[in-house]
Amino acid sequence: MKLIMPFIVVLTIASCSPSLNFKKDKAAFESSAVLQQYKAVADMNDFYFVVRENGFFEFYRQLFDSVKNSTYPGKYTMNKDTLLLTFYNKQGADILGRKALVNHAKKEIIFFDNYPGVKKRLIFN
Repeated sequence: MKLIMPFIVVLTIASCSPSLNFKKDKAAFESSAVLQQYKAVADMNDFYFVVRENGFFEFYRQLFDSVKNSTYPGKYTMNKDTLLLTFYNKQGADILGRKALVNHAKKEIIFFDNYPGVKKRLIFN
């Protein structure tokens, strides 16, 4: 009985992890077509934000045009020209914010938590 309780606690915590939630949606995510892709070039890392069909998006960093070195997928809902972002991993929201303003005229996307506190600005690619 003493071994069963810690096992149940660990199992409960693990079942609520963000990576497990993404594993459930991974097939739908990968089969979704890319609608738009934004890019920001930096000294060491390039930043990419990809908007997909079915309410999915992916934010990732790429070191020197090589493989992705960190990726933060999630889901979005559209409210006029604003994307409301829900990341599977909380670190993505810490980096970008939970909202994104899409400016189609300038072909850019601006990430923020509370406007006008801009966190990142990426250009349509």
